[in-house]
This record gives sequence, structure tokens and C-alpha cells, in this order.
Amino acid sequence: MARAARHTNLPSHRPRSKFAQAAFSPAAKTAYAVIGTAGLAALAIAVFGPKRFQREILRPVQNAVGDQASQLWADSRSVRAQISGLIDRAQSASSRDRLVQNFQSWIGHFKAS
Repeated sequence: MARAARHTNLPSHRPRSKFAQAAFSPAAKTAYAVIGTAGLAALAIAVFGPKRFQREILRPVQNAVGDQASQLWADSRSVRAQISGLIDRAQSASSRDRLVQNFQSWIGHFKAS
């Protein structure tokens, strides 16, 4: 049976450097996505021209997102009314501020996850 040859002259596997770790961090991946999207948009504008790009790509996306945002805003009306009622019922300004900070922290928790 044939066996795979062992290569002793190859470098050993080393842990990635700090630069390589930073290159694959979540912030770097987000930056790559933003740069890539901007590059694709620039390429589309160069290929289609600015008016056609706006007519065929930009406007349909804006209409779709705008419709969904309007629907989400309308659907959240009851929740927004409940939250504003809670804030209005707080007795003092300091308790209102504390309540608002708690809501902001809670929302930040869900944005992060």
C-alpha cells in the first residue's frame, strides 16, 4: 500500500498574527461588505449609466424597503403607545430617565445579538 510522504521541510502551523486576526474581525468583515457594495454600485453606474441605474435598481429597492418600513411602523403603533404610557406614568424626572435608559439598554441588547 502506498503511504503519503511526510514533508519535514514545510513550515509548522503557526497561530495567526494579530494583523491576520484583525483582518477577519466582525468590524473588518462589515467594512469589506460596505466597500464591496459601494464598488458594485459604482460598477453598475458605469455600465448602465446614472439614470438607468436609478430607474431600474435604486427606485425599486427604495420602494420595497419604504413599503416594509411603513408597515413595520404601523404595526408597532400599539407597542409604542404602551411604552409612552409607561414613561408618562413615571412619577419623577429621574425615574423617567432611568426607565428610558433601561429601554435603551434593552434595545441595544437585541441590536447586538
